Amino acid sequence: MKKFGWLMVLMALTAAIAVSGGCAKKSGGVVLHCLGWGGVEEAQIIQKAVDEFKKVHPGVEVQLDRVPYGDYVTKVLTQFAANMAPDVMCVNAEQMVSFSSRDIFVDLKPFVDKDPSLKLTDFYPEAIDHYTYNGLLTALPRDIAPVAVVYYNKQKFDDAGVPYPKDNWTYKDFLATAQKLTKKGPDGKFNQYGFVDDYPNWWAWVNAFGGSWVDNEKKPTRCVLDGPSAVAGIQFRSDLIHKYHVAPAPSLMAAMGGMDYSDLFVNGTAAMFHTGIWLTPKFRQIKNFGWDTVEFPTGPKGHRGFPLSAAGYAIVKNGKNMDLSYELVKFLAGEVGQKYMAATGLTQPAIKALAKSPVFLDGQDPKSKGFLVDAVKNGRYWPVDPNVNEWKAMVDSAMDRVWNDNADVGKALAKVTKDINSKFFKK
Repeated sequence: MKKFGWLMVLMALTAAIAVSGGCAKKSGGVVLHCLGWGGVEEAQIIQKAVDEFKKVHPGVEVQLDRVPYGDYVTKVLTQFAANMAPDVMCVNAEQMVSFSSRDIFVDLKPFVDKDPSLKLTDFYPEAIDHYTYNGLLTALPRDIAPVAVVYYNKQKFDDAGVPYPKDNWTYKDFLATAQKLTKKGPDGKFNQYGFVDDYPNWWAWVNAFGGSWVDNEKKPTRCVLDGPSAVAGIQFRSDLIHKYHVAPAPSLMAAMGGMDYSDLFVNGTAAMFHTGIWLTPKFRQIKNFGWDTVEFPTGPKGHRGFPLSAAGYAIVKNGKNMDLSYELVKFLAGEVGQKYMAATGLTQPAIKALAKSPVFLDGQDPKSKGFLVDAVKNGRYWPVDPNVNEWKAMVDSAMDRVWNDNADVGKALAKVTKDINSKFFKK
């Protein structure tokens, strides 16, 4: 997913020192380079966490380096080629295979096995499984992110006399609700949409309708987006735009000057908005209406599915200070780091007990996010294929014509599926 720059925010307090490392250790003149993405404000928050880590390890300097999220994979691999790789780096679920397939990460399992303060069984097994590549634990997950969150504007629902949605709603309930919340102005143009998503999230509807990208997410041998369930799911999303007119086409967003989709929710132009929990900090700044969240609806046969992401920290193989790098990874991705990330409202901890505790279920908006604790089991990661970014771009390009021009869904998916299988799977 393209919207996972949010995952670099950390907060830390002095009290974290005792939890993360106990008594301070002299480590002597070591410099660790830690690479991630995110903006200046995010880097400043991360620096506060690093400052606390340095109190535990006097003499260790941590240099935070940033690369724009959209260029992350390309620029990181360029750094490796130039022998300028970091010691520790952040990697999300979508990027994992691009790096792990190049055998550039240290196996963290031996470090964890001899560390009594960390147990992998405390983490969501889905996250540990995804970061385990060819039997190696390539990264320690610091959060997990079911893209299952539908934010809704309570005022719009109240004004329309529509009951707030419940977590057990179906795609039909969702459509009926979106239709009631879509409005036109005196000029006949739409001035309020019932629904918008954070980006053209066709994958969520494919999963909800019982379809999939590939035959096997862990070991794909062919693309199956031409299957009837996948076609039906994408057809439904297309119908939201072209048949039911409850959602805007991407071309309309471009005509609005490239406004971010989330801004439509903030300014009241969209009554419902689909993404992950990471936009909570932004929406907590809303002052003129109340809002909450509900789980993404089920499909025609009761299927519940949606994208699943995560972020974690890895140790790079050519680093010179493996033990200290592990300590930094454990601080950023272990219990201490996860607690303070969750305190921002930005992330769901990858440690199950923290996700079920007031650390995450903090009573602040959104008050109804508890469904996320168990939603993880219904999430689907990107296929574990080194070429997945390239062939997903082919799907997105084909879908642009569906969203903007109402192109035939079945024909578009049949062609792009054939092209993907011919190019990448030889089937």
